[in-house]
Amino acid sequence: SKDRPKNHFTIGITDDVTFTSLPWDCTYSSESPQTRRSLFYGLGSDGTVSANKNSIKIIADHTEFYAQGYFVYDSKKSGSVTVSHLRFGPEPIHSSYLISEADFVACHQEAFLEKTNLLEDAAVGATFLLNTSVPTDKVREELPRQLQEEILFKKIRFYVVDAYRIAQEVGLGKRINTVMQTCFFALSKILSNPIEAIKEEIANAYGKAGEEVVAGNLRAVDRALENLREIIPQHADSKLGLTPWIPSGAPEFVQKVLAPIMAGEGDRLPVSAFPATSARRTVWP
Repeated sequence: SKDRPKNHFTIGITDDVTFTSLPWDCTYSSESPQTRRSLFYGLGSDGTVSANKNSIKIIADHTEFYAQGYFVYDSKKSGSVTVSHLRFGPEPIHSSYLISEADFVACHQEAFLEKTNLLEDAAVGATFLLNTSVPTDKVREELPRQLQEEILFKKIRFYVVDAYRIAQEVGLGKRINTVMQTCFFALSKILSNPIEAIKEEIANAYGKAGEEVVAGNLRAVDRALENLREIIPQHADSKLGLTPWIPSGAPEFVQKVLAPIMAGEGDRLPVSAFPATSARRTVWP
């Protein structure tokens, strides 16, 4: 509608160098109100991504829902942060962007609590599931103040489970995916018979690995439900804060560019944050 509309533009990238970006409302959503959205924070090699790919398959196979999964991680997946974005609902899903208003948030590694506001993208009334080895009566004290405030302000239901202890006790080592997947289905109430569906999928997925592996995963399902606990924070009084990803004395480029990238906020950096460099083009004979 402008006299000189942009013929080349970006949305979501702040281009303050060549000024091709358009202003936009980051709170706007074109999704159906019936679409369910879930976020899962895991560590490469802990089984989180594989479990969520499996969860999408279970939802698609056992319900009438359409399902979609996006999985964000760097090229060195093992040992790095992974974020799984899952959508499902009764209407076709055409969203080609990541989730910003999640109904369900799961943290599979309690170390993430110290450095990331995991509930920033949680919707009001969402459910938060945390894998932690901290005793149930001490969990609230170990949360950073910012997370406590998010839980209270957004009226988030908070649940915990010690997935690593369960996995070791049933012979799965550090593979916590079955425990966390079971808790997700139990809390989200997507399936009418979630335990039956998970156990059926376990038999199909791990059958070739042997009866012992199948039995261990089946035990993990039962133990997960027995050990799932709800925590109800009454007030935000923690003295803990989020720990910076890098020391304050680091060089400016590390502070302003690398630190946000490490925190998973690299997409928010404006173009001007990156150094102006020249590129050589090699012409092969």
